[in-house]
Amino acid sequence: MTRRTAFKPKLICPSDALAELGSFKFRVDYRRETREGILVRHRGVAYGYLNRCVHMPKALDCERPEIFDDSGQSIRCSMHGITYEPDTGLCKSEICAGKSLTALKILERDGCIFLADKRGRLPD
Repeated sequence: MTRRTAFKPKLICPSDALAELGSFKFRVDYRRETREGILVRHRGVAYGYLNRCVHMPKALDCERPEIFDDSGQSIRCSMHGITYEPDTGLCKSEICAGKSLTALKILERDGCIFLADKRGRLPD
C-alpha cells in the first residue's frame, strides 16, 4: 500500500504585506517550471495568479508597478491594457475574450497568506 503525504500549504507572506488594490510578487515552481506568482487584494479578498498576461507572455506589471486600472475594478496588464476580473482572472478585453489568468489556489488565515495549490510549490 502506497502512503500519501498530506499536502501542507506554504507561507507566501503576512497578510499585511498585501494592501487593498496592491500586489505582492513571489517565485513559484509551477508544474516543474519556476515562474512568478502575484497576489492581489480586491475588496478585502486576496487572490493569486501566475504573473503572466494571456495576450502576450509578459508580466502584468512589466511596465508599471500598479496592478489595477485607475478605477480599481480591474487587473490591468501594463503593456497593452488588457484587463481582467480580479476575483476570477477572466479577461474583460475583447482581444482575449474567454481566456483567463492562471489562478493559484491560496488561502488566508491567522494573518498570513499561503500557497495551497498542489500544482505548485515555493522554492526552498
